[in-house]
Amino acid sequence: MIRVFVVDDEKLVRRGIIGLIDWEKYGMEVVGDSGNSQETLEFLKREEVDLLFSDLEMPGLSGVPFLQEVKKVRPEIQIVVLTMHQEFELIQQSLRVGILDYITKAQIEGENVDAFMESIRERYRETVRYTQLSERRVGPEEISIWEAPDKKQGKAFAGLLKKAGVSFEKLDDRHLLLQEGVQTDEFLKAPEAEQSSLICLAEVKGIAYSQLEDLLKGTVKEKLFQDREPGRMVYEYRYPELVNTQPGESRKTVLELSMKMEFMLVQKVYEETLEIIRHAALNNEERVAAFYHFNLHWCEFSGKDFSRYFEEVGSFRWWYEWKGWFDEIRKKVLERVGEDREELESIQAIHQAMNYIREHMDREIMLEELLRLTGMSKSYFSRNFKDVTGKTFVTYLNDMRIETAKRYLTETKQPIYWIASQVGYVDEHYFRRVFRERTGVAPKQFREKY
Repeated sequence: MIRVFVVDDEKLVRRGIIGLIDWEKYGMEVVGDSGNSQETLEFLKREEVDLLFSDLEMPGLSGVPFLQEVKKVRPEIQIVVLTMHQEFELIQQSLRVGILDYITKAQIEGENVDAFMESIRERYRETVRYTQLSERRVGPEEISIWEAPDKKQGKAFAGLLKKAGVSFEKLDDRHLLLQEGVQTDEFLKAPEAEQSSLICLAEVKGIAYSQLEDLLKGTVKEKLFQDREPGRMVYEYRYPELVNTQPGESRKTVLELSMKMEFMLVQKVYEETLEIIRHAALNNEERVAAFYHFNLHWCEFSGKDFSRYFEEVGSFRWWYEWKGWFDEIRKKVLERVGEDREELESIQAIHQAMNYIREHMDREIMLEELLRLTGMSKSYFSRNFKDVTGKTFVTYLNDMRIETAKRYLTETKQPIYWIASQVGYVDEHYFRRVFRERTGVAPKQFREKY
């Protein structure tokens, strides 16, 4: 049981807190309570307490100095701060001392107390586990860790090792530390090993298990993303090199580089930029979001349906999958615009105009706007625009409006008048007439058919 001590200078409040929470449900037991700091500190010196629920406003020593004194008496104790209001400055100071969490007294009486207490229990256990890991040290110079893609695969592989009589230590649901000298060849072929990795780490003797865990969740995870190859499962790294790994470029830099026309047209620039993208300081969610904007930027040339982007990349786990996706887009762009480096500047200007049209199609767009945007004369712009797109500006704009309207009709339940306004038609009846002329059916019929 997790031993709990409650501190509040108002006795009725303490009684209320203790009585309102079903402590046993969360594996906790209240071993005492107090209304002042001195009495609390004396109790902590005498008795074992794991978790302190404490108000910060009370007579005598209070606030952050009280928390600091508690940590001196019992460094391992975890603290949940009780507040009347969300006093953010005081809470921030408390967080720097190392509290587990905070809760307002009103929340204890509310319906969210169960979720909060479940969270406190899990965070307490995780903190204790991490502290214990900090006290343990890796013995061998080299270790092997099996990393499964998810909990289910981790459990399956652990069962396989047990069945084979192989000793291992479970670091978490996805990482198994294998015994020294274990022959892994036969396990690499097992169905349970699919999409898993065998990580061999050298020069790790003496590091704390907590450092090992941080490494697996941080740098090693990123290295595996970058280095993973189809059919290859074993990856070897040296600890000193991992801890000295420098962070990659930001999302902003990645997008700036990858949205330049030379990225698509110049092979050397493409290869160098891909390496920057590969090592960028992005987690999976940031990567997916950044590359969505890349996809949107180039869709007018690549022909890719950006509305299917998340479905297309949702299963990607490794860099080689993203590289294949980048290669495909570049191939489509080159097929559309060619590889004429001499025309790079004008092609980039026309591409800028194409994106401008897509982003502003919900209103009237005048040719003069695009001339100012690209810095071209009317005749030069018209000639280049048709060379790149195969269409005049007016035809291109109208085609884009109708194609976008088709997507809205099939992918949303928005009314026709709303769709008309989104693609630049103020008059809904005019939109219906143009749509029928271009597609052969009315918008409503198109929606029903597709």
